Amino acid sequence: MIFRKTTEPDIPAVLSLYEGARETMHARGIDQWTNGYPAESDLRADMEAGYAYVLADEDDTPAATCAVLHDGEITYNEIDGKWLTDSPTGKACTYTAIHRVAADKNRRGQGLASRMIEAATELARAEGKISLRIDTHRDNIPMQRMLARNGFTHCGTITLLSGALRNAYEKLI
Repeated sequence: MIFRKTTEPDIPAVLSLYEGARETMHARGIDQWTNGYPAESDLRADMEAGYAYVLADEDDTPAATCAVLHDGEITYNEIDGKWLTDSPTGKACTYTAIHRVAADKNRRGQGLASRMIEAATELARAEGKISLRIDTHRDNIPMQRMLARNGFTHCGTITLLSGALRNAYEKLI
């Protein structure tokens, strides 16, 4: 498998990955990724900013996707709790944020999200970052378990721009 930037031909496959993740969360009663989020416009914005990545099979078909942000995340500036590291957003940011993680719903349990975390870690190291940060819904237990398996520490709660609360995690790299 290869972790690479998302390209225009990947868009239908990535949108399908998003839809599969929404269906799975809805079936599990998780109130995350509602109202069509993330949408094609979110994906295109990630692509334009250079944030969008896919984990592709040997035949170059996207099996999983995520956004990798090296300039920080504004909603991580305040936390009810404490991050493992202190860092501003912007060019001086010392962490990489990961968002919009989705894997093929028919391939759950194959470690696709963990492979993306490993690849994002390598990208972050190449950028001189010292940690990874990520957040998820308090009811998204499968994601929380994956984060724990990959060495993330629960640091507290952040508030999204929408006002929704999310569990926040960080991992030193």
